[in-house]
Amino acid sequence: KKKKKKNIPMAVLLLIALAAVARANVPDIVIAPGVTMPVVGVGSCCGLYNISAWIAQGGRHIDTSCDYGSQGAIADAMKASGIPRGEFFITSKIDPEDYGPDVGQAVDAKILQPLQTDYVDLLLMHHAGRWQTDKSPHPPCFNASDANGRGTYYTCRIQTWQAFQQLVKDKKARAIGVSNWEERDLDQLYNITKTYPSVNQIEYHPYYYTPALAAYCKDKNIKVEAYAPMGAFPRSIMLDDPHIKALAKKYNKDPGQIALRFELQSGADIVIPRSKSAAHMAQNMDIFSFTLSGDDVDSIANLPQNKIYHTNCQPWC
Repeated sequence: KKKKKKNIPMAVLLLIALAAVARANVPDIVIAPGVTMPVVGVGSCCGLYNISAWIAQGGRHIDTSCDYGSQGAIADAMKASGIPRGEFFITSKIDPEDYGPDVGQAVDAKILQPLQTDYVDLLLMHHAGRWQTDKSPHPPCFNASDANGRGTYYTCRIQTWQAFQQLVKDKKARAIGVSNWEERDLDQLYNITKTYPSVNQIEYHPYYYTPALAAYCKDKNIKVEAYAPMGAFPRSIMLDDPHIKALAKKYNKDPGQIALRFELQSGADIVIPRSKSAAHMAQNMDIFSFTLSGDDVDSIANLPQNKIYHTNCQPWC
């Protein structure tokens, strides 16, 4: 007897179709030769994530770090989805305490093994690593006898970058970049290695807008990835800003969508908002059907600044 085909409920088929549409609406950006990255991803810091919901919504770009505590959940969600690993874009980061020529060992133990994968799509140095001699932990490459630490943190940084380049050759990372780096850090890297990172992941939103750094990165073909694009979680005072709410009403969008459009139109190339809500995830991907006017972008850029929610590089700065 022929086995009867299992009928898939119409509601499930609709969800699958909507997820496919959402995924198709999110463009990719080239960050390195042969490597493209979805412009919208999801953050997974601080227990504020729902990876299975993100995947169900059509999301494939997932941001994590060795210190977020989310890599195991990401591995489980990817496996449960049945979707091939190659369809996902996974970013992870290594912290300065593991910087140095042997950073590859930490990448294996702290990133690849928890993610249950042979490679990450984007590997980042989490901070520039300006250690102070009275702070800890320090990596083996840091020489505490150096009065300022200046020479040794430069050395640590360069050794780590060169080890990252080897990880690309070893196919453990498809692209490499940095996070929380300033112009001076990027200049120093280039002066010694004659290379720039593919991506600089920085805090970037209407209340912490850094156009000079974004313009510098654009000039060097470094893609700017905005983390904390909606400010603090779970509900940012930024999203309750009267001006942003007025623009949301004007464009018939959610305040979060206004923030994400502002970032993509003002210097950021990629955004990674966090959310546990499937509805908000869908909204976060639905930001390519409208464009803010130039005047509205300028008006957001003139909102009160320097409300930094997440950037905290101690003890590494």
